[in-house]
Amino acid sequence: MAEMLSPLHTKAVPGRYGAAGNAGVTLSTRPIANLWQIAGWQGFGDAAAPVLAALGLTDGGSYRRSEQSGEVTAWRIAPDKILIEGAGDLSAHTSDDLVTLDLGHARAAITLSGPAARDLLMQLSAVDCTPSAFGLGEFMQTGIHHVGVLIQCTGPDNFDVLVPGTWAETVWEVLHDNALPHGLNIDEAA
Repeated sequence: MAEMLSPLHTKAVPGRYGAAGNAGVTLSTRPIANLWQIAGWQGFGDAAAPVLAALGLTDGGSYRRSEQSGEVTAWRIAPDKILIEGAGDLSAHTSDDLVTLDLGHARAAITLSGPAARDLLMQLSAVDCTPSAFGLGEFMQTGIHHVGVLIQCTGPDNFDVLVPGTWAETVWEVLHDNALPHGLNIDEAA
């Protein structure tokens, strides 16, 4: 079977760039582990409940807070849609009331961390990323350079940016170029 590569596999060249001294922002990539979307229609909650329960999840999170169970993370992105990462193959759960869609090949994950990471996100998106407005476990659906992204807060100054694969290189370059004045470190991909 062919190995799935991120569109960013050649972009994450380790090194320090920009302002002298400590880097304010560190960029990297990480592999996406089995990203699936489950969706439905009227009665979506009842149709999704057995799938979520089997994964150790209760409701798939709220529109701002993800839900986690072990290695599984769920983001409720719409009333009738939940993204789930780390759950393995969910295709067996497709039914008349619930549709599953494998998005693992369609998204890339960029990680962003450091003391200036929040400033960079506020510079590039139209959302408040201060710690009081955007805390651990919370996520936002917004845009960076006119590209729809999902940003998950994974630590005090750590974020995952899920971006459509076709736009991953563009978003990477925008993050890279705008991070340079803060001091930029690029880590090897996980």
